[in-house]
Amino acid sequence: METYSFDKSYEMFEQAKKYVPNGIYGPRSPLGLTFGSYPCFLVKGKGSHIWDVDGNEYIDYMCSFGTNVIGLCNEEVDAAARDQMERGDAFTLPSNRWNEMAEYLVNLIHGQDWTAFAKNGSDVTTYATTVARGYTGKNKVIVANGGYHGAHFWCSHATYGIPVEYKAHILRFDFTDLEQLRALVAENKGDVAALMLTPHHHPAGGDQWLPDAQYYAEIKKICEDEKMLLIFDDIRCGFRLDIHGSHVYYGADPDMVCFGKAMANGYPLAAITGKEYLKEAAAATFFTGTHFFSAVPMAASLACMKIIERDGIIPKIFALGTKLQQGMEEQARSMGLEISYTGHPAMPFMRFIGDDDFSRNRFFCGEAAKRGVFLHPHHNWFVSGAHTEADIDRTLQVTEECFRLTKEQFYK
Repeated sequence: METYSFDKSYEMFEQAKKYVPNGIYGPRSPLGLTFGSYPCFLVKGKGSHIWDVDGNEYIDYMCSFGTNVIGLCNEEVDAAARDQMERGDAFTLPSNRWNEMAEYLVNLIHGQDWTAFAKNGSDVTTYATTVARGYTGKNKVIVANGGYHGAHFWCSHATYGIPVEYKAHILRFDFTDLEQLRALVAENKGDVAALMLTPHHHPAGGDQWLPDAQYYAEIKKICEDEKMLLIFDDIRCGFRLDIHGSHVYYGADPDMVCFGKAMANGYPLAAITGKEYLKEAAAATFFTGTHFFSAVPMAASLACMKIIERDGIIPKIFALGTKLQQGMEEQARSMGLEISYTGHPAMPFMRFIGDDDFSRNRFFCGEAAKRGVFLHPHHNWFVSGAHTEADIDRTLQVTEECFRLTKEQFYK
């Protein structure tokens, strides 16, 4: 099977380092993938496919880290954005899209009564904790170990340049261990404002864990007994599991929900929704940003969410994701390789059992990239509504080859 080369990509990466710290920062850096086996720069995308600066084409299972739920360059979404752009984007005041977007989202998300808009997931998760602290008069916020809620100081996994005081009121527990959560709440009785969770546990570099309604019934009781709020960070899962919010899929009843990524199919928009009794606290919380009011992403989002609902995108990506999972699990089994394939089929994660340093995963995913299938060795993948049966079939041809190569490299 022919493999790709990335000469121009890595030449550009070296050029970028002259002008940008690290050249490419964050999780998009080639240093966070399999260096030399992935491209560094892309030039275009359409549907479920992307092309790099060397002219290589890929079936994309990162979907821009989850934003492209219905595929890149969707004609309806982009037409809605262009139509709004002709009339303007960032005005001095909100555009006429403001009420339209707010009403649509509040009516769409189950059990939520108000909304506010921003650009990034970090914006709205931070706003949610501020509202919770203002409403309850308490300081501490509990999150799960390995959970990612953004890049702001209070939730960042980084430590460099961040004073420890910013994380002084953040407590952590293991997502699956409710006894540990109860003990943590008891140790900090009277001073926990909120518990923030992703709908299911999707840590970087670790197995995903899917809870059930009983789990969230227990969570709700813990929150009610301690009079602390439950905040859902639905930024990564949102609009992939249930159009009305992932809390519906898992049988939860959060007080606030944070959205982003897929809600606008790649256009920069994030949102928070909340229950009526928190509206006054939300109004009292200072929250603003010059581009929070931009009209173009709202036009794109309205088009995107209506397409998700109209075209049955959620059941489609579930079916395609299930086919991918079953095919890869069977390939590994047939070669005597032990893998862990976890998570919802719309956003799975695979690793090799015993691969503690992820060397096997990096090799496997790097070989897939060199053959036109873009997977990630440390982060969960995504399936979009633009993926096709043919995409899955081609992907399974590549993964079969990559399983074979991995076995030859590591299981001699």
